[in-house]
Amino acid sequence: MNLPTTVLLVVDAQQGFSELCPAELPVPGAVALVPALNQLLALPFARIDASQDWHPADHCSFFGQRDNLYPPHCVAGTAGADFLPGLHTQRFHAIWRKGFDRDFEAYALTAQHPGYVALLRASQIDTVVVCGIATNICCFFVACDLRQAGFRVLLVEDASAGIDVPAAGLFQSQAKAQGQQLGIEYVRLEQVTHQGDLAVTR
Repeated sequence: MNLPTTVLLVVDAQQGFSELCPAELPVPGAVALVPALNQLLALPFARIDASQDWHPADHCSFFGQRDNLYPPHCVAGTAGADFLPGLHTQRFHAIWRKGFDRDFEAYALTAQHPGYVALLRASQIDTVVVCGIATNICCFFVACDLRQAGFRVLLVEDASAGIDVPAAGLFQSQAKAQGQQLGIEYVRLEQVTHQGDLAVTR
């Protein structure tokens, strides 16, 4: 991995997906990810992007709405939409909001921002390191999109947290198997930070 041609993508590291908002969509272990995420954020990637769920209060995926899958979460302008406390958000080059269209589900930022792939190509990016929440949902879908677009994709498992959602047919083991078939590399934090140490010392 060559950090000058690698982007870090921090996916939906928000309070609404954590134990801090138990009435929303808490993913076990979300708050505990912050130190690992900050280790990644400290590395000299070519660029660092973040995605952020930014839902209207009547989003189609919410209970009582069209799809009826999830409790209301990450509603725009609420504490649930805020990033996790202590996360070094000043390192973000850009924040890509998604899910802001009431009638459109956007697990991956690429679904709502199709120009993202072209931006990475124009920036001479060839590798994307993905981390955040949830491993098998928004991380998985954006990783798949980027892999299918031709990028090398690494998903950092111990800087991500997942949750099974049977109602939506979203399962951690199934997502990982599908991701590996596509060529997504499931890695550990130390594998990425070690590459960062090498890049800094060259």
